[in-house]
Amino acid sequence: MPDLPRIEIADLTGTEAVDQVFLLGNIEVRQKKNGEPFLNLELVDRTGRMQAKVWDNAEMVQRKIRTGDYVRVRGQVKIYNKRLDMTVANIVAVDEKSVDRTAFVPRTKKDPAQLAAAWKEIVAGVKNDWLRRLLRTFIEDEAWFARFCESPAAVRLHHACIGGLLEHVVTLARAALAISPLYPQLDKDLLVSGIFLHDVGKVRELSSDRTFAYTDEGRLVGHISIGSQMLEEVVAGIEGFPEELRLRLQHMILSHHGLLEYGSPVKPMTMEAVALHHLDNLDAKIYAFTKALEESTVGESENWTEYSKMFDGYLWKGPTPGAAEP
Repeated sequence: MPDLPRIEIADLTGTEAVDQVFLLGNIEVRQKKNGEPFLNLELVDRTGRMQAKVWDNAEMVQRKIRTGDYVRVRGQVKIYNKRLDMTVANIVAVDEKSVDRTAFVPRTKKDPAQLAAAWKEIVAGVKNDWLRRLLRTFIEDEAWFARFCESPAAVRLHHACIGGLLEHVVTLARAALAISPLYPQLDKDLLVSGIFLHDVGKVRELSSDRTFAYTDEGRLVGHISIGSQMLEEVVAGIEGFPEELRLRLQHMILSHHGLLEYGSPVKPMTMEAVALHHLDNLDAKIYAFTKALEESTVGESENWTEYSKMFDGYLWKGPTPGAAEP
């Protein structure tokens, strides 16, 4: 019997019996009330993530699968605590050569070529010769820039998709250019340059082979420190680069998370660093909010999403279509 067309996670309603391939994003061993183990799995495709439970023979199943495997799963999908959840009847790893990887790795919905062209155009508009030269150094390394254009901006929370980092940077730069007439006291070129550099370390912090994950360097050092190091390396190759300009750029990288408890070794102390932090936070939150609405599995008659860890609460979906206007 030929395989049925796959149902993407975003299209599941919580009533389906499925038998198809997913990417295994995570495995956790938990305990039932009677103390016996069960497996809590995270199944992934390009449209979203879903929890799944293996209630029986957990230890035997765990020995046969691992995070990052493509797995064929047969089971029943339901809604539990307003989220998709599957009770797994059978799960087996499949040969990655038989899998179309593009079905399992989320990509930006925007055109990557247009985003890359937009960023190059923004760089061409930078009037400060030192900053334009600095930014062009990254772009003109074609292999590196291609890697940058493919990088996710996060493992999970915001812009966690192929091309997500480029999309994030272009959106921030456009926002900065849009507000610059309102705040002429901001150094527009410096802000745009800091926008590019603030997450540049994620090219080395994150990997996108199958699942999005942290590299060893990413876990041990982190993108803030990596980005600061990358800035130093590039500036060292530009003879005469002004020291004060280097310091201000480095400060923007080091302070963009805003608070020490969020990973920044220093708080924002320049006007451009403050602007970068708030623009970065705004874009991340709006993106994550939009994603939560798209992935919500609660009924159409409900006005609220599931509980969101990022926002520490429920998110307003708005009235149902066709509801009477006040």
